[in-house]
Amino acid sequence: MPKVVDKPKKRDDIAQSATALFLEKGYSNLTISEIAKNAGVAKGSIYKYFESKEDIVFGIIEQAQESYDKEILYSIQNTNKIEDKILALFDLCISNCDEGIKRRKIYKEFISICLDDPSEKMVDFLYNIKEKYTNWLKDILREGILSGKLKPQSLEFANGLFVIGEGVLLFSSLDNYNDENLLQLHIKSLLKLIKIGENDE
Repeated sequence: MPKVVDKPKKRDDIAQSATALFLEKGYSNLTISEIAKNAGVAKGSIYKYFESKEDIVFGIIEQAQESYDKEILYSIQNTNKIEDKILALFDLCISNCDEGIKRRKIYKEFISICLDDPSEKMVDFLYNIKEKYTNWLKDILREGILSGKLKPQSLEFANGLFVIGEGVLLFSSLDNYNDENLLQLHIKSLLKLIKIGENDE
């Protein structure tokens, strides 16, 4: 009897094994042959789980995003300070730990693919990420408004804050761009404008 393959799990396994290669070589220099060899499968077998190299990269970003979302929600739900909740939401932009650097590289490579040869699936995924995080930020701000810690107009700043975050993320790879704390400073300055009272405890 033929062995039954768990296709979703196999797809995840291949994407996971391809992540290190993707980070090392980038999208342009990555080949299906290398991905197959690294995953321990025949080159032709890759196409049972992915339509193309682009589809594999999409699998990588999906995995990274799912993991990142879980960490963000955990951080948001386990702190009471509004500033810390917002910083947790923008951790991808500001974290300099190895995992943060890896995620930024994956995200920026994904953005580059979307700009160079956008597919509807990738563009929709990107917009959905932004919409999801904007809604999470608005939920944090609403929580602050309802608790009497933030001014009612706080929600007006949500979209602008994300534009700043995207800029910091995209420029962070430039050699002469060393404003690592730029986003934190913007968040702190914004909170001074929209907070009611001096304390956020």
